[in-house]
Amino acid sequence: MSYDPANCDLRRDICLNPSLIRKTHRWLGLIAAIQLLIWTGSGLFFSIVPIDDVRGTHLLQAPAALRLGYVRLLSPSDLVAQHKELKMLSLAKLQLQQRLNTPIYLAKIDDKLLTYNAETAEKLEPLTESEALSIATNSTQLLAQSATWVTEVDPGSEYRDGELPAWKIELKGVDEANLWIGANSGKVSAVRTNTWRLYDFLWGLHIMDYVDRDNFNSWLLRAFALLGVITIASGLALFFISAKQRKRAKTAY
Repeated sequence: MSYDPANCDLRRDICLNPSLIRKTHRWLGLIAAIQLLIWTGSGLFFSIVPIDDVRGTHLLQAPAALRLGYVRLLSPSDLVAQHKELKMLSLAKLQLQQRLNTPIYLAKIDDKLLTYNAETAEKLEPLTESEALSIATNSTQLLAQSATWVTEVDPGSEYRDGELPAWKIELKGVDEANLWIGANSGKVSAVRTNTWRLYDFLWGLHIMDYVDRDNFNSWLLRAFALLGVITIASGLALFFISAKQRKRAKTAY
């Protein structure tokens, strides 16, 4: 039976002539195949590689921690008394941490991070290069090769949504590793290796965000996900229609 588009009844054509579904399935499959392969391949990589290897946490070691019994901390009230800019600061935006061997208060004001010595209330400057290298030495067993001062990063950079300014410490020996240290907090904000970079590249392909690699709600991703569903649905429809026709043919025979 030939297919006449001018005399088309969708329900009848689906039942009597599955060629329409077959052609639709073939072309949809061709369009969706590459992205489906990328989803499967990247998903396989994500499931095989341990997330700690991706994050580089296996390269870190915990530095020596200060003990409360050996430091004389100022109260937040004493800190505010000496720094009036902190008067209206929410408690949720004040943190007690350690930077090298110094207890510090971190205060976040208008997306700006300020650092104060928690024993003397002195306002501290960002880390120097030698201080950043010292933190890197205490935080990993790898040798620090160089330190680079970073105040801004490009979209899709290996260091995203981290504290800025920061020190980028290049490490020697493993997977072209970089240690990123917040210049004010002194915290190791991120570890980036070639394993992480490959993961990030595949993640960008997986969510179809090829620049920032952060947006998994894009219309492109939704469109291809819908296309994949339609491709699978049309394949299932072909299977059941073909099975029904084979059954009818056997009955007629």
